[in-house]
Amino acid sequence: MITYFMFSVKAFTNQLAYRAEVWLRLLGNFVTILIQVEIWKAVIGSGNVDGVTVEQMITYSVINTLLSALLLNGVSSKVDDSLKSGGIASELVRPLSYPLYLLFDGLGNSIYQLTFTVAPSFLIAWLFFGILPPSSAANFIAFLGALIIALIVSFLLGYFISLLAFWFMNHFALSWTLNGLITVFSGSFLPIWFFPHYWASLAKALPFQYMGYVPATIYLGKMTGTQMWQTLALGMGWIAALLVLVQWLWARAVRRLVIQGG
Repeated sequence: MITYFMFSVKAFTNQLAYRAEVWLRLLGNFVTILIQVEIWKAVIGSGNVDGVTVEQMITYSVINTLLSALLLNGVSSKVDDSLKSGGIASELVRPLSYPLYLLFDGLGNSIYQLTFTVAPSFLIAWLFFGILPPSSAANFIAFLGALIIALIVSFLLGYFISLLAFWFMNHFALSWTLNGLITVFSGSFLPIWFFPHYWASLAKALPFQYMGYVPATIYLGKMTGTQMWQTLALGMGWIAALLVLVQWLWARAVRRLVIQGG
């Protein structure tokens, strides 16, 4: 595991070469949060909508904006680059697990974003817009668990898309589709509690909710007790199902690559 940990360290240090980008990301996060804050102030005002206050929606928007910087679904672009350059062949002959390499490389990037983008952006948002604290200690612990589930689910979905690229030899349309599904069904912008009944039922039947709606809802205390723990357990179930799927697809993808001659 030390080897894979070093891949995370390398990914982290590689990002240090783009320090000027940090300021752009901070500005982008601030503008994104500001726009959402103004929208929800206009929609909700000083009252509430379906029991949701503007302070809760500001906190919800901040959490989701910053969470999006940590997700690992962008792993598919790394695989796509390797496929186009032919470097995937050398990656596969290494005495390492390629999926674990991708995971730890992505974690290194996420840790960088957490350190230099997410944490400062959270402080800025707290100073300018105000952020509600977690509704309870239990909800905060569950929120941390939900963040871990969000990272794993996002990686597995991105990895799934990257494996499909072994057949299509291009991940752009697949990645675009995945990002679209995440935008709609994760509830990252519009919470699922505002969805029409049919769409809310569909969103809650998919794993995308764990990449936005579930962590923020738990943090705010909109999901508590048995429902909260059952939702997290279902998230673990999604992780298990996605693991089985990508393992099966990985075996077929490698055979296909060998047949094509690498």
